Amino acid sequence: MTSLPMRPAAAALAGAVALLIACGAGAQQRIAWNMQSGYVPTLSVIGESAKRFTELLATASGGTITLRYLDPGVMVPPPQIFDAVSAGRIETGYGWPGFQAGKIPAANLFGSVPFGPDPVTYMAWMHEGGGLALWRELYAPHNVVPLPCGLLPAEASGWFRKPITRLEDLRGMKIRYAGLGGEVLKKFGVSPTMTPAGEIFMNLERGVIDATEFSLPSIDRGLGFYKVAKHYYFPGWHQPGTFQEFLVGKSRWDALTDSQRALIETVCGDAARWMLARSLAAQAEAMAFFKEQGVTVHVWTPEQLAAFRKASEEVLAEQAAKDATFKKVLDSMNAFRARVAAWSDIAVPR
Repeated sequence: MTSLPMRPAAAALAGAVALLIACGAGAQQRIAWNMQSGYVPTLSVIGESAKRFTELLATASGGTITLRYLDPGVMVPPPQIFDAVSAGRIETGYGWPGFQAGKIPAANLFGSVPFGPDPVTYMAWMHEGGGLALWRELYAPHNVVPLPCGLLPAEASGWFRKPITRLEDLRGMKIRYAGLGGEVLKKFGVSPTMTPAGEIFMNLERGVIDATEFSLPSIDRGLGFYKVAKHYYFPGWHQPGTFQEFLVGKSRWDALTDSQRALIETVCGDAARWMLARSLAAQAEAMAFFKEQGVTVHVWTPEQLAAFRKASEEVLAEQAAKDATFKKVLDSMNAFRARVAAWSDIAVPR
């Protein structure tokens, strides 16, 4: 894959952030680490962002920090990146926090939350509401340091082989659904499965699963779901905002200089900006393409969304009752949302 062109904003960032290097005391140690991504680089937005992150970091650091980009599965399957970084088998990784939910239930809250915060509120909680400190506290026992390194807007709700005229139609279906959204669908008689991205199309085509969600339209397009499932549902109630994470082994993170850590965090911050802008710009073309392919776009009714919301509240309460750390993070997020609502609820025309 050819390198993505550096746009003016990225070039400006690279020039400005290079000052961080010059401000460091003495010569900077050169860092050459591996970074395994959870996404192939050809995948719209999320795959592009992972590769772009490594390239921009190398440029911004003047070549003193280089991450050797590794495709998914080169070292370990994507869901095992966290464990590999924790054990020191890989220096760094890039992916989605929800992959860790099996061992760390509260990790789901840093990936996406059904009917949770929109991207702006999510980012505000992360950086101004204590979210990042809680995230790092959560991963600390595993010797992993997380950095928010990308942020997606609301996703699609899923691809179905048959239209859903009432929520009772979901009963008995096998659906690929990630994170807490899958737990919510259990309330409607669904059997959710967390099928890896590379296997979803085959399972959908063969009827192993009846439906699937994955991400944004431009990302879903690259996975080909439209070829076998012609009913596309919105809005993505299960993921109104989605963080991506850059993972570093704690001993390696601690060994960096202050300016190197600041540089990596700055480039990760740019990844969030780039992903949000790229996401919005890329979806119109994807939706037009789906229309040409005979896909029918559906919008859940207000009554259906209300049912999903009620079930989501039940799932979050159940998870909080089972796990004290989950409750701690959820309480922090909810308190922040309630506090900022005094402004956000009246600031934007609706």
